[in-house]
Amino acid sequence: MTLSRLLSFGTLLLSMAACHREVEMTPLIDRKIYLTDKFYDVQPVSAEKAIIVGYGGKILLTSDAGRTWEVAQSNTDGAIYKLAMTDASSGWAVGQSGLVLRTTDGGKTWQKMDAGTDASLFSIYAASPQRLVAVGEKATVLSTEDGGATWRTVKIEAKAKEAGSDEAMQGLSDTDVIAQDPALYAVRFVDEKTGWIVGEFGKILHTTDGGKTWIEQQNTLLGDEIVDALDLPTFYDIDCVDAQECVTVGLDGRIAATTDGGKTWAFQEVEGDFSEPLFTVQLFPDGSGWAAGVAGEVMRRENGQWKPADLGMRVFGWLREVGFADQNNGWLVGGFGTILKTRDGGKTWIPAAA
Repeated sequence: MTLSRLLSFGTLLLSMAACHREVEMTPLIDRKIYLTDKFYDVQPVSAEKAIIVGYGGKILLTSDAGRTWEVAQSNTDGAIYKLAMTDASSGWAVGQSGLVLRTTDGGKTWQKMDAGTDASLFSIYAASPQRLVAVGEKATVLSTEDGGATWRTVKIEAKAKEAGSDEAMQGLSDTDVIAQDPALYAVRFVDEKTGWIVGEFGKILHTTDGGKTWIEQQNTLLGDEIVDALDLPTFYDIDCVDAQECVTVGLDGRIAATTDGGKTWAFQEVEGDFSEPLFTVQLFPDGSGWAAGVAGEVMRRENGQWKPADLGMRVFGWLREVGFADQNNGWLVGGFGTILKTRDGGKTWIPAAA
């Protein structure tokens, strides 16, 4: 028995004991989830079916709410960071070094696509089956309007560069220069035309033309608390209730929200002494939601207030993504092979035991 399997077995026992629920044991030789796995995204296709992606090109599928798992053929060993399913059969994934994958069989097999970039891509979203936008390092934005047949690369440039002014770049510090090409970590659309991108140095970008042009909105967060734009916390994820109400989360446990379509953004209060980075957020139509991040921290939003959530167990690793098919059926995935499932709206969570 290898060391990794021993560790995985021990972690499984601890998780089972912690949640006080009986989970069916899987023989070690048949295990598909290990302590060394890092999972970056989960896409619920229905209450029963979900797709999970992660480090080393790993893709897992379940069609029975996590009781059994299938390892998909990804055709890559690169890290896969994000999924975007356009329907139950067709979808896209992006990742390390410009990786773009496409599936037409519900995620069982994936084919590499050439999107014309070698920049790592951290997020992709389907505004429609034909219109997709992906974002990544060095302010890279990719878009397609023909279902992925062709991709257009857009670089979000600094204003000084756009003006072609060498003088404007003189005297900038190293941090200022880095801030010219911020990493963009998440993209989200609420319809075919309206969407947001968030990223490094507090960037919040908004489009109303399907991603052809983007306008910055983060300056409305400047005030008495933060007076320099470079001091704004990096934002890792964003989700929206509709075209008016959105929430973005990031470093230092900061949560910012808008209720006017992004004309103004404001930091929200979080109950308790919370300062760990938050990587993921999901909102429901009634405005409630979930957020999660480093050290297994999970926050829940109810009646407009963010409070720590009790998972019924201690999660020691980071949590990278929360994904709900509806308000009852949801997933949390992250480091150390963590996959948690709830069927009752987060009252109880069960670890995957595949």
